[in-house]
Amino acid sequence: MRDAADIGTDASPATGLVGRERELAALRAWLAAALAGQGRLVLVGGEAGIGKTALAEDVCREAEAHGAVDLVGRCYDLSETPPYGPWAEAFARAPRGDGVPPPPDLAGGTGAASQAALFAQVRDHLAALSTTRPMVLLLDDLHWADSGSLDLLRVLARHLADLPLLLLATYRVDELTRRHPLYQLLPLLVREARAARLDVHALDEAGLRALVAGYALPPADADRLAGYLHGRSEGNPFFAGELLRALAEAGALRRDGAGWALGDLAAVGVPPLLRPVLDARVDRLGEDTRDLLATAAVIGQEAPLAVWRAVAGADEEALLAVIERAAAAGLLIETPDGAGVRFAHALVREALYEGTSGLRRRALHRRAGEALAALAAPDPDAVAYHFRRAGDDRAADWLLRAGERARAAYALLAAADRFEAALALLEARGADAGERARLRFHLAMLRRYADPRRGIAALVDAGRLAVEAGDRALAGGCQLLGGLLRCFVGDVRRGLGELAAGCDALDALAPADRERWPGGAAARGDPRGTLVLWLAITGRYAAALAQAERAGAGWPVPASGRPPGRFAEGSGYGDGLQGLGLAHAALGRPDEARRAYAAARAEYRAVGHAMNLGDTTWLELAQVAVPYRADDLAERRALAAEAEEAWRRASGALADFPPRLAWLPLLLVEGGWAEARGLAEAAAAPGGRANWRHFARSLLAPLARELGDPGLAWRLVREHLPAGHATAPGDTPLLNGLELLRLAAALALDARDPATARAWLAAHDRWLAWSGAVLGRAEGALGWAAYHRAAGDPAAARERAAAALAHASEPRQPLALLAAHRALGELATAAGDRDEATEHLDAALALADACAAVYERALTLLALAELRAATGERAAADAALAEARAILEPLEARPALARADALAARLAASAAPPAAYPAGLSAREVEVLRLVAQGLTDAQVAERLFLSPRTVGQHLRSVYTKLGVSSRLAATRFALDHGLA
Repeated sequence: MRDAADIGTDASPATGLVGRERELAALRAWLAAALAGQGRLVLVGGEAGIGKTALAEDVCREAEAHGAVDLVGRCYDLSETPPYGPWAEAFARAPRGDGVPPPPDLAGGTGAASQAALFAQVRDHLAALSTTRPMVLLLDDLHWADSGSLDLLRVLARHLADLPLLLLATYRVDELTRRHPLYQLLPLLVREARAARLDVHALDEAGLRALVAGYALPPADADRLAGYLHGRSEGNPFFAGELLRALAEAGALRRDGAGWALGDLAAVGVPPLLRPVLDARVDRLGEDTRDLLATAAVIGQEAPLAVWRAVAGADEEALLAVIERAAAAGLLIETPDGAGVRFAHALVREALYEGTSGLRRRALHRRAGEALAALAAPDPDAVAYHFRRAGDDRAADWLLRAGERARAAYALLAAADRFEAALALLEARGADAGERARLRFHLAMLRRYADPRRGIAALVDAGRLAVEAGDRALAGGCQLLGGLLRCFVGDVRRGLGELAAGCDALDALAPADRERWPGGAAARGDPRGTLVLWLAITGRYAAALAQAERAGAGWPVPASGRPPGRFAEGSGYGDGLQGLGLAHAALGRPDEARRAYAAARAEYRAVGHAMNLGDTTWLELAQVAVPYRADDLAERRALAAEAEEAWRRASGALADFPPRLAWLPLLLVEGGWAEARGLAEAAAAPGGRANWRHFARSLLAPLARELGDPGLAWRLVREHLPAGHATAPGDTPLLNGLELLRLAAALALDARDPATARAWLAAHDRWLAWSGAVLGRAEGALGWAAYHRAAGDPAAARERAAAALAHASEPRQPLALLAAHRALGELATAAGDRDEATEHLDAALALADACAAVYERALTLLALAELRAATGERAAADAALAEARAILEPLEARPALARADALAARLAASAAPPAAYPAGLSAREVEVLRLVAQGLTDAQVAERLFLSPRTVGQHLRSVYTKLGVSSRLAATRFALDHGLA
């Protein structure tokens, strides 16, 4: 608002903003940057009446003077702000023509297949507008905004930097509680979009003296007036302006010739609150004027003249006279289109509204609802608001209309709020079971991601009511959606049963009943695509392929487009393709998987579903590119970039989902471990996307082991596999479960617990056999090789490692091949076969380089250093060890660094002058004796010294002969007596 004098006409000679030099300087700097092409979001906060809007509007006028477009959209209290209300109001005032596309349909979402697509249309429209002329867009009173408007703000704010667009958002800080959506959004806007925050504070005494300077009072009177204002307005410009008006109307501040004179301020009295000041000013306009203004206040912050006339039952001339008097008193402002008025400040409207009796308000709300409902294109939110305030039964029907409009515009939280309110009213008036069932179904649909357990409970009630009402279509829809939500929360077996039952229920419906399938036309196609996806996620690959064939989605996909069958009719088509991709990838068919994923991505692009596009692209990266094509660096990075961009477009509805998560698999391979851990921990945390916690755990847990944090690794294993190695397959994403089964076996071997490791590996074999998965076979064989090596059975270890090499060769899996070659190289080193060890380790090193797998390169260099040490090539061993350390230290890979330390110690010992050991023992025999004295078995000694158990046994027999003993206990006693242990 304008400070003080701008509120009225003759009450004050002052004009313009005062005491706001700091704020104006900052806003002008941001405006200049925007005019130069560097856009920004500025959040202007302060208490009611502090002058936020006045500052923002001043900048809008300045921008217009520089040739920029200024658009204003406002939020309104005491009424239901419709979905995207301030954005729609701003776009309605945008210029047309000159090649600028029409604004998106924010009311109904027409032409957009998802909220992400709708937001993309808004972004493109703003970009097109700002390329013709720079722009300032003001969203006023954002504390009253709907949730959809806030989601849209978050998404658009990220794209402002390269646009000549200054986006201003004002809000009241005193309205924000910790639970207020805007309170939670503000820090995200600052962090994600580098939004600037401008806090507008009360005027100090200097500012208030500047406010009264235009009166040309004598210095003493000016100081007295400034002190009076400071003591009563507390520096609030709106309050100060109202006090000045009150003084002028009481005659204490009056014109005196060319100047002004100040009378006795004490005689005026002290107005205790602002409302009495406003009441007194309104009362002076007359009782008839007050009644008409109160009627306008009930209508809303803006009152269209036609609606005001209908509600008040007044003729147009009477209203025009009121408008003239109220405008002169600074209470009303004409709207830009001249078709109505708005209150000069929300506080003016609040005072008038609260000063009207409750009974009168109810009657006026009823008349306002009827007048708005009679318009050619009524706003259902506004009509519903007035009927609810009036206690009118018609509110339920209008709430349903408002909910449908919000859902069509993808403002899902707003839609859920409207439907819940309607449901309460319908139940209160005893609506029929079918109507209540459908409403519960819609509520579950809207809240299915945010609160799936609550959605399941709603669907149980809805299904019961649907059966009671004889609505077979709705009952089947409840089964289908309930099954999906049960899968989300981990009740997979029951969920899959309900999904299948829902699909069968749809099959059994007559054509007329199919048209009544809940969820609209987009959901009437065969939903088996969703069933296919969840069957594939949980490892039921044969069943997934069979369901896909049943729905007519088998491969190959015709070049002309979608395959025939009902599967092609519904929104589940993309889900089904995604499920096919997952199944083919797990079954060792990377080419078929790539085709399925590519088709799924094309489908999601076509319908504008950015979140599903990102999910599908990421799955192709994680389950095709990384396991089967890790040495195609360009392809894997292109997939990560595409997934990140899709998630970035979709993240308006996912406050805590970082699009950078797309790079997680590559960060692990390429050595970005610090960032990878942060991303994985965020995604695995409670409260995130439930279906992504599984993926995050399966990536974070192995990383925790490599970082030397077995406690975290075990915790993540138990969260995913609560029954341990007894966990049956089918209740959790299978490929993630396989990863964690292998990890648990490795952790058990680290803890020297081979029996437990064997149990975990046996469980891994059961899961592979149950699912028929090919992915994981090579890694499972390597797990068994490690087990046999630790158990002192090198022949069995070599057999398993060779099997791993075969599994990793067909189909080719570069990273698994790398690990198999390295394992065979280490086993050959222990057996003393230098040539075979060199061949395998060279192959592993080449694969590590081709895949840009830095940690795998470091592990291979350690194995190579151990080979060179075993063959006496000290310089080569030192060089390989130094390069491995250079990789491992930035990663903080503690277990691998400990292995490097042990090797370095052995190399240092071998470089020392030969020591004279008692009984003629050699240096190697002393190494064996020391470890035996520590209680290690032959197999464990062999692992420590990278020898075969047979070689250790030969050294130990030589020790016994030289010492003249025949047992480990006697040899240990000799070692202790001679300081060798």
